[in-house]
Amino acid sequence: MSHSSDITSDHLHARPIRVALDLNGQWTELTDSTPTSEMVRIQAEDLREAQNLRTRLRAEAVESGKDADEVAVFLDIEIHIADDARTARREFAGHDAPVVPASIRYIGTPVGLAGLIADVKAADVADGVTLIAAGPQEANFGKVAYGVVPWLEDRGVVFSASNVAGATGVRPASRVLAS
Repeated sequence: MSHSSDITSDHLHARPIRVALDLNGQWTELTDSTPTSEMVRIQAEDLREAQNLRTRLRAEAVESGKDADEVAVFLDIEIHIADDARTARREFAGHDAPVVPASIRYIGTPVGLAGLIADVKAADVADGVTLIAAGPQEANFGKVAYGVVPWLEDRGVVFSASNVAGATGVRPASRVLAS
């Protein structure tokens, strides 16, 4: 019933979160979104730092005469996901990943990752996320296609079927994928 929650809800649906994958340094956006004139990838130790970076980048755009919405800020998130959090932690411990991540790191389930991605947008931390596998890309990105994509689609995010298939090798049984 709160008016502010209606505004937030409308705001979220106006510009849904954007999702991309980093495949060995090759950046591929999975979502079907309105292009922006500038895309900036950021790394941050935590969500507050990412939010501050996004705010600064948008302010710099306005100072240079641009519309802040023409700058899309993508937060790098290192991921390792499995069907359950315990398995994800155990598998991740067996990988030779750096102890200190280059950016935010998420180890858990596809649904948990999808929730984090939604929170990143809801809290204006970033306009999008770039997922980087901290472990086997095929396994992680397959779980993104089968678990994260459908969860976000149920909440209004539109994905490009060809981009998801091309980047993950998986064409998820999805309800409303754009071509």
